Amino acid sequence: MFYKLLATNKDITLTILRVTLGVVILPHGAQKVLGAFGGYGFEGTMGFFTGMGIPYVLALLAIIAEFFGAIGLILGLFTRVAAFGIFCTMLAATVLVHLPNGFFADKGGYEFHILTFGLAIPLIIKGAGSFSLDDIIAHKIEG
Repeated sequence: MFYKLLATNKDITLTILRVTLGVVILPHGAQKVLGAFGGYGFEGTMGFFTGMGIPYVLALLAIIAEFFGAIGLILGLFTRVAAFGIFCTMLAATVLVHLPNGFFADKGGYEFHILTFGLAIPLIIKGAGSFSLDDIIAHKIEG
């Protein structure tokens, strides 16, 4: 089962999708965890999320997905899990915050989120691609 979670082929297209999603999401995660890039840091973000009525555990998972999931994507480590976490986080953000604002991102809409779905879904289905820790680990498991 663990092998299937990590197994991938050496498809450079998946690598491009993986690294792109990771690089785009990491600054958002860094805002939430570290307070970087004008973010509120962990306590401020948790206060904001729980103030919106999001349960503490789900808020924590969203922060973990954006920060550690993005790092995992860049490294190609547990790619399917990381991509799924980011997909779920962006889906929740779309429904809870951005949907009422319409499509366009400059109006607070969900346009950006659709792009993250398009990057995450192939990674969930196919895995990390080439140049990934998943591929290295899977080959060691396979023997």
